[in-house]
Amino acid sequence: MWITDNSKQPNRHLPIFYKKFRVEKALKKCLLKISALGIFSVRINGFNIGDYFMPGWTNYNEYVNLCHYDLTGFITKDNLLEVTLADGWYSGRLGYVKKSEIYGDTNALFATLDFEFYDGETRTLQTDGSWKVGKTNILSSSFFDGEEIDFNYVDQRKYGELPPAKKLKKEIRFEKYDYEPIKRIDELYPTIIYQDKNLIRLDFHQNMVGFVSFTANGEKGAKVTVKHAEVLNGDGSLYYENLRSVRATNFAYLSGGEDLFEPRFTFQGFRYVEIYKDGKTQISNVKGVVLSQEIDYDGNFECSNEIVNKIYKNVLWGQKGNFISIPMDCPQRDERLGWTGDAQVFCNTAMFNSNCDKFFANYLRLIQTDILPDGKITSFVPFFIPVSESTAGVPGWADAICVIPYYHYLHYGNEQILKDNLPFAVRHLEYYLSKCDESGLIHIENPFGDWLSVNRYDDISAISQCFLGLSASLISKMYGILKDGENEKKYFDIFQKSKNAFRENYFSNGKIKGDSQTIYALSLSVGYVLADEIKKSFLKSIERADYKLTTGFIGVKHLLPALCEIGETDLAYKIIKQTNYPSWGYTITQGATTIWERWNGYTQENGFETPNMNSFNHYSLGSCVEWLYSHVLGVKLSEDGGVCISPSLSAELDYARGECMTRKGKVAVEWKLELSKFFVKVECENIDDIQIKIDGKKTTVVEKTNNCIIIIAQ
Repeated sequence: MWITDNSKQPNRHLPIFYKKFRVEKALKKCLLKISALGIFSVRINGFNIGDYFMPGWTNYNEYVNLCHYDLTGFITKDNLLEVTLADGWYSGRLGYVKKSEIYGDTNALFATLDFEFYDGETRTLQTDGSWKVGKTNILSSSFFDGEEIDFNYVDQRKYGELPPAKKLKKEIRFEKYDYEPIKRIDELYPTIIYQDKNLIRLDFHQNMVGFVSFTANGEKGAKVTVKHAEVLNGDGSLYYENLRSVRATNFAYLSGGEDLFEPRFTFQGFRYVEIYKDGKTQISNVKGVVLSQEIDYDGNFECSNEIVNKIYKNVLWGQKGNFISIPMDCPQRDERLGWTGDAQVFCNTAMFNSNCDKFFANYLRLIQTDILPDGKITSFVPFFIPVSESTAGVPGWADAICVIPYYHYLHYGNEQILKDNLPFAVRHLEYYLSKCDESGLIHIENPFGDWLSVNRYDDISAISQCFLGLSASLISKMYGILKDGENEKKYFDIFQKSKNAFRENYFSNGKIKGDSQTIYALSLSVGYVLADEIKKSFLKSIERADYKLTTGFIGVKHLLPALCEIGETDLAYKIIKQTNYPSWGYTITQGATTIWERWNGYTQENGFETPNMNSFNHYSLGSCVEWLYSHVLGVKLSEDGGVCISPSLSAELDYARGECMTRKGKVAVEWKLELSKFFVKVECENIDDIQIKIDGKKTTVVEKTNNCIIIIAQ
């Protein structure tokens, strides 16, 4: 059953639930199953289970995750289980709607302890009225506003004197928590950039996500305030405007002794910190604790160009910082939502970087849960606001239900992902088709287009038509993988019809309506046009921009691969190496350590963009890293599980090397340019398991073993 402290004062001391129990014979296994309406932290016999913000974010109106912990090794004769609850996503502030209690107003705990003994006996303890409830020294905690800890507060009552927990009637479905938890993954140490007796200003040298930990020694009741920001103003002070309504501030009230401050139920996105204190308080042992989903980052990349290397590192930090229960859009302001468009453009990059098998399987389940009756896929999940034209069924966002399962299968080969998601993908496509005329032309009011593209060159209607075809094509391919020939043909025919409508309405004499970098790259990627048909106009769109980017969230993923496809590989390299505005490299020259939300987040000419939407840690424009793996290293994944190494070699780099996990195991690629020859080295567990293909160059194999091949290309 669910239990609660039933407190009507949620901002004064978080509740902590206690259960004492005895184990007097040989224990084989003890399994804790636990969930919360809110988020929990567990301690067994003084040992903290180190997961953060469990049980993760779901649509609590539909289900909540049930977490499993094996406690066998921690159990003694006399035991104490302690669980602290906080608001989290359930009842705390959520999204830019500036509201709390979206799902409910009463935090609650559910837990069972299942014991199995060596003599065959089993026993179960569960949350009920026998559990005791007290108060912690955490006065309040909010993802957006921060955490407030009073080190003076000590609960003097014995556990037996605490009041019992109250039962709560709640019917909600459980789903097993089945992906990696959020953990402490790193620690960063700052430099003091300003200090006086009341203020310490710190630079952690990296835009990170987590919290600041420190030790404080001061007078009893003295207050310490910790404020966070991503960037600095011109005068060296912290720039808070882009946080919008978020306070992002932690508070500590000191005990008079030595106090270790470490928030437990909040996180901030920041590089810079200001610690305010009175002149007598001493602050020491300051560090930034980095939080992220505990997934395995098994990919890596480096090359001879430091701008490209820095882009890669910035993308990695952006992924880690935004993978907090869901793929968020930003970790600092009052949003932090799981936008489907952002996820679909970045998912292939994320899967090359790391093992996202379970992480994206969970995200797809959230998408399925929130699909609307008419088949619309919501623009972010979990979804909790009224439906509008910008919140569901938006081309480029709704297509996540097709794009993510397809790439998930390429990387991990799990047919069940396709089977689980195809019914929802089909419903999504049926919604698109309901908005088409007889010719196959889609008519949807798309409010996003190529979001945050430079000067908005794109034609929104043509982009929408491309996503109609992309979804139909991917559904056809997924049915083909499942050996369902009838549906494979059915949806391929829908793709063909959408293609014909595109060409009849938007394509003429080598030009596409909108005449933008995005529409040429996207239509080529979808398969609506051939490289030779649009090459001249595509290149003119690049030339008009002085060989810099104009693409936004949607187009940036497709631009560099499309340039390679039309035979302009060197141009693709020149663009990613570019340091003039707008480019990835320009953000680096302005101090970026993560990927920005917008190319003009800060420019030397105009300063900061509008603070209403200006995150400096936002992974979407980092989808270019997919190209580093698939074209620079040349790792091509096929639907039959095969791997082809086909690098797009260019004298724009002296060398490139990296590796990633595939269904054939780890594959490492290295190439270097010496005396006008490319030396290409490929390693994997069994070299004959993969195909090596280098187009446009004469090749010679100079060495080959079971797990390595070296080729000269010239």
